[in-house]
Amino acid sequence: MRIVKALSTIPFLLIPILATADDAVACGGCFVQQTENTQVTGHRMVLGVSTTQTTLYDQITYSGAPEEFAWVLPIKGQVEVALSSDAMFAHLENITAVTVNSPQINCNPGGCPSFNGAGGSAAGGEEGGAGGGGVDIIAQQVVGPYETVQLSASDPGALANWLSQHGYNIPADIQPVIDAYVAEDFDFLALRLVPGEGIDSMRPVAITTPGAAPALPLRMVAAGTGAVTPITLWIVSEGRYEPQNFPSFLIQESQLVWNWDEQRSNYADLKQAGFASSNGSSWLVEAGEPLQPYAFESLLDLANYDPLNSGYANDDGTMAAENAQADIDRLTAGTDPASRYITRISAELARSALADDLVLQASPDQSMVNRYFFVQNTVGTAPECPPPPVCDDDGGWPDGDGEVDGTGGASASGGSAGCDSCAVGGSERTSLGAGLAAMVGLGLVLGRRRLSKR
Repeated sequence: MRIVKALSTIPFLLIPILATADDAVACGGCFVQQTENTQVTGHRMVLGVSTTQTTLYDQITYSGAPEEFAWVLPIKGQVEVALSSDAMFAHLENITAVTVNSPQINCNPGGCPSFNGAGGSAAGGEEGGAGGGGVDIIAQQVVGPYETVQLSASDPGALANWLSQHGYNIPADIQPVIDAYVAEDFDFLALRLVPGEGIDSMRPVAITTPGAAPALPLRMVAAGTGAVTPITLWIVSEGRYEPQNFPSFLIQESQLVWNWDEQRSNYADLKQAGFASSNGSSWLVEAGEPLQPYAFESLLDLANYDPLNSGYANDDGTMAAENAQADIDRLTAGTDPASRYITRISAELARSALADDLVLQASPDQSMVNRYFFVQNTVGTAPECPPPPVCDDDGGWPDGDGEVDGTGGASASGGSAGCDSCAVGGSERTSLGAGLAAMVGLGLVLGRRRLSKR
């Protein structure tokens, strides 16, 4: 399995490890909107997969002393480490969000006759050399605010000793997992903040590995997590992807029911029922569709016109657009634009499901996964249509101040102020909230302070 920097095709694990327990509108106002927002916290990752390379993007959030933050990630061979931006995750969330639309109720507009209807750069570093005690150092470099070292060891004990000697404290319950990865010929990437850097400088990382390796080493995620681990994963590749060794399910439009009284659908309920049916081991395939050539234009616009807030600018405020483009290029490297797909899957994994790594495969069914739903089934009391306005003497709508305008319905902005029928309804959009789990990603997070939500 390989690891990639920004967005690519290989997954890596990030796991929180706590060393000590103590700190460890429409139609003239006749449209009634109903919306529902589903907030989800958890790990967010992006995987870019092609035959030439695999790249994993992971968000990181940590609360504690900067010098106590560290990761250890299982990798295969030498990898490339780069920086990404939270804006990339926000953008992918936006372009793949599920939208559930309530039924629309056509209302009488009043029959007024005059209306006819309505990356970062890697600095320095050494490659090769001995780490001492049976551990070989494959590469060392500084990437943005992070010090990174890539290690190889055939003896689990030697690796544990090296990590301990260099300040990486490994809990007893995660040591067998690391031993298993060593036995399976995995190497490791260790990453921590450069001395003097604060946690406010932390950015998502992207780890790139040569070749296709669509897998996430979930075994290491168990460290430092609770009973349930929420994960959202985007896969960018040629064609739609799905889990190979975990169960998965879809939500069909025919299953949806809109509750007028609660102003929401049962989408979230169906999602939770799907997770529960497999005892917390199944993945919901939320979206799967072609990735359009213009899909990242707004992300590039953000980098061009608001470089600092884009998260892509260098320390001196420059190169934001160039860094954003490089990030996009990493994500899509090696894939044919005409066949490029984006798949979004999510899970709320029980600890027992973290005993196996997630392996992904191209779905046998390459049809699109619908993320725009128009609900037909309803319960509760539907909203009433508003009373139709009174037409003025010229057959037009009254002004907003209640006086007739005599314009035959033309609004001040030049558009129609009415329509043949007014729709009453609404929609809901499922989205990830801003509050992320303290450590977001796959991997091993080592430290002496408790991870906390940001």
